[in-house]
Amino acid sequence: MKYCKNCVEPDTRPGQVFTEDGLCTPCAYSLSYDAAEWDRRRAELAKIVEWAKSRRSPMGYDCIVGVSGGKDSTRLAYFAREVGMNPLLVSFVYPPMQQTDLGACNLTNLIHKGFDVITVQPSPEVFRRAIKHSFVKLGNWVNPSDLALYASIPRTALQNNIPLACAGENPFVTVGSGSGSRDGDATNVVSMNTLRGGDISPYLDDYNTEEKMFLFRFPEKERILKNDLKLIYLGYYIEDYDQENNARFAVERGMKVREGKDADPARTGFLHNHTMLDEDFVIVNQFVKYLKLGFGQTAQQVALDIRAGRLTRDEGIELCRKFDGKCDIDYIRRFCKFIDMPEEEFWDLVEGFRNRDIWEIRDNNWHLKEKLETSWEMAQRLDSA
Repeated sequence: MKYCKNCVEPDTRPGQVFTEDGLCTPCAYSLSYDAAEWDRRRAELAKIVEWAKSRRSPMGYDCIVGVSGGKDSTRLAYFAREVGMNPLLVSFVYPPMQQTDLGACNLTNLIHKGFDVITVQPSPEVFRRAIKHSFVKLGNWVNPSDLALYASIPRTALQNNIPLACAGENPFVTVGSGSGSRDGDATNVVSMNTLRGGDISPYLDDYNTEEKMFLFRFPEKERILKNDLKLIYLGYYIEDYDQENNARFAVERGMKVREGKDADPARTGFLHNHTMLDEDFVIVNQFVKYLKLGFGQTAQQVALDIRAGRLTRDEGIELCRKFDGKCDIDYIRRFCKFIDMPEEEFWDLVEGFRNRDIWEIRDNNWHLKEKLETSWEMAQRLDSA
């Protein structure tokens, strides 16, 4: 396990590629800023917008934007308006026992701001079974949730004859995932690690038939191409598209953030209070990811802050040591209750997914074999070598 020399990103992220200089993909992009490149992106987007407007649906919409009501999707919805499009927003809504009041409030805020919104909500029991299967088999309950979310964007576009479907960030550029693309084209978004090519077979059982899981099925690529549907990462075309900038923008327009104990990074493992607002089980998922890959949400947020110049690498390392992988037992118990799993079984499964290649037991506790080093620690080690 090795870490980016500029931020705290490890090479354990699926698809992450380091340069010969030891930089992760997002750092290599951010450190090679080119004003001419942004001129090219703006020109490219202008052509896409004109193309979409010329094919506007009979209802008057020219693009679909996937939203939750959070910081990134609020920014995207407003940006679509700013560049002259008339977006129809589509939101995947979690079952009532999972969705937070904050999530409902923020989605309502977008409606109050004058946006038209279609909500997609699978049967709660189908969804519950799907995420339990995903957690048990893959160690990641989020997979079917992500699939339903991303599938809703092109499916809604196709159903309503809308020419352009917009996802948010390009995962290759922003976090270094092997999926995504090197530009704004999102045609192959279904290749994302958590979407698994659109395969729903891990989530099927006698109750969860293929028919009942229609909302989790990504439209066939042939149908997308036949209908001349264009899929893009809209965030790729926003020069200051960034977690803090987006949060500031959204809060100014009515978005509410986490408060109190649900904003405590020692309980959530989230450095910022503007993250993952619509449900809490993602906190459990980030904890499990920490055991599987050696990093969680704090490390991901710290990496973004380092690239933006808000933190030094040493400051970010200290924050990772304090908060990465934290998850209060209350979130775990609520998750176990939701999927109807005894806590003992949860912990057995979690330990089964722990990556022994990167973890080892020392002093009766688990420790990463390769830890992040501050510049001072690295200098001390080299001096003593």
